[in-house]
Amino acid sequence: MPDWLGKYSKDKDIMSEGPTVVGMELPYNRELKKEIKRVETGYCPRPLQALIHASLKRFNVLVCHRRFGKTILLINETINRGLKNQLHNPQYAYVAPTYKQAKMIAWEYIVDYTSSLPGVKVNKSELSVEILREGTKDANGAWLKKPDKIKFMLLGADNPDSLRGIYLDGAGLDEFAQCDPIIWGEIIRPALADRKGWAIFIGTPKGQNHFYNRLKKAETQPENWFTAIYKASETGVLPTEELEDMMSDMEPEEIEQELECSFHAAVRGSYYGDALREIEENGQIRRVFHNPKYPVDTHWDIGIGDSTAIVFRQKINDTWHYIDYLEANGKGVEWYIDELEKKPYVYGRHVWPHDGKNKDFITGQSRVEVVRELKPGWEWHILTKQGLDDGIQAARRRLKTSVFDSVKCVRLLDCLKNYQREWDSKLMLFRDKPKHDWASHGADAYRYDALDEIDSRELKKRRDSLPRMADSDYNELEY
Repeated sequence: MPDWLGKYSKDKDIMSEGPTVVGMELPYNRELKKEIKRVETGYCPRPLQALIHASLKRFNVLVCHRRFGKTILLINETINRGLKNQLHNPQYAYVAPTYKQAKMIAWEYIVDYTSSLPGVKVNKSELSVEILREGTKDANGAWLKKPDKIKFMLLGADNPDSLRGIYLDGAGLDEFAQCDPIIWGEIIRPALADRKGWAIFIGTPKGQNHFYNRLKKAETQPENWFTAIYKASETGVLPTEELEDMMSDMEPEEIEQELECSFHAAVRGSYYGDALREIEENGQIRRVFHNPKYPVDTHWDIGIGDSTAIVFRQKINDTWHYIDYLEANGKGVEWYIDELEKKPYVYGRHVWPHDGKNKDFITGQSRVEVVRELKPGWEWHILTKQGLDDGIQAARRRLKTSVFDSVKCVRLLDCLKNYQREWDSKLMLFRDKPKHDWASHGADAYRYDALDEIDSRELKKRRDSLPRMADSDYNELEY
């Protein structure tokens, strides 16, 4: 029996503790400031949802099956905490994998559940809802609490850099397995720091990616983190007949992932999932340190108005050592060169994809001509254009003879794990092209790397300088 089910059977009175009713001062009632009106949001949590509301800590990871009601739970938990927050101008964020998904999944919910609250102000163009709060004064007319507002924002993880600099009192990250993983460590977690905000990760598994890693890490810190896994076969949320009908129409891996919350189910459409599991089992993902005896080659996936990704590799004997990875958004080529110069590497070849030779309409120069002027002593190359399928097959072969640094290449590995074919919901099949999302930049850089096996001038020079004869005082005639 799962832990939460045992708790439910013992503490049924806890079911009344969900945020169904909220007490707040009417902001427009100037004469009766002491009067408190209880306002119904319209949310009536299921027993299991109410149990979760009562169990949450500052940080939380909830792994839930499809149709569990996780988005409704998340939205109402956010509203409830916001209305109770006495800090000035509290802000909360609901984060979906993309901005479009945030609007499609959660917008109607947050508008509906705040519609009965006094002082509500809806901004559809910005996907935000504000609740205005009137301040209070003492007998002398001095402010005890200045007027302010509670702000709820719907955001997308598809453009993390646009979210930098905000502060948050709380954040809900929905379907975190599909979000760009940097959204937490680089954006949301720092935004929570100064106001000691809370966070809830919630979603369904998608292989052993960053959502799985977040769960495993949270399980080691039970004093600060609440974690739980809710399987369809255990919750009773879906009627038995409906659940059985769903399972009869789903593939086994879909049932394991979507209904039984298995992180070990194969990710459908994944290009490299099986190969990555195999090399991980073989110990090829570990600490792999830079060897100064060998040059470092870089392979780039260049974005214009998008992320640029750079893979750092060393060829040592017959093994490809992936020792570092760099990715950023909205930076010029000079910034990347500065970052490369900061690293303690002697470089070999710097390889760009075939579109690096495309000429700019205004300047008449190609991008690779620009970097050759900036760094004429570096060995710049343009990769010959090759088919996507050829590159994917080359990457699969390359993985077999590769080792990855488990720390510096964690982002690259996340990209490779989540690189998958695009699903056509109308035709109900996978298309013959990759899904373009946060994972594609690193995966493309590695694909270009796998298509390139040419040794750099630096590697050839160092290989040629190796001694060809061994010094020995052995004399075969003496024996």
